[in-house]
Amino acid sequence: MGAIAKLLSYPDKIFSLFFLRILPELLHLAILAACIFWKYYQILAKKRNYTAAINSGSSRFKYRKKLRPDSGECSVCLSDYAEGEECCRVVACGHAFHRRCLERWLKGYAPTCPMCRAAVVPEEVAAEYRRLQMEEEDDWIEKEFALILLNALDGGRSCNGFF
Repeated sequence: MGAIAKLLSYPDKIFSLFFLRILPELLHLAILAACIFWKYYQILAKKRNYTAAINSGSSRFKYRKKLRPDSGECSVCLSDYAEGEECCRVVACGHAFHRRCLERWLKGYAPTCPMCRAAVVPEEVAAEYRRLQMEEEDDWIEKEFALILLNALDGGRSCNGFF
């Protein structure tokens, strides 16, 4: 109690401590948090656009052996289609694949049909998605945010907000 009374007896020290140390750190933290939230909002929006482009470039169906006795295997994973499995057909060329296989191919390798390279996703949407993937690797804002949080947890004794 004596320490608090002594601290409150020096209002100029309290104000200088608040305005020179605490407030700048809080502002820096708030700006970094806003940047992180904005970045992840943009990432989610672009991923939704790419998924929507995949869905518009392919049609889903349930595999029925009675209807397609000649088509036997997915050319991406090379496993046989099972009765009732969810599959996708590329609208541009008509080739069919497991839904997950086609989505994995389009998101991880190329925005084209795995068999004939017909475009499934428009080139501008695919270029934006590739740029997004490269940006996700460059996460300096998150590193800075983590350092500030670690510095605050450590009581301000280390790293001082620098790498």
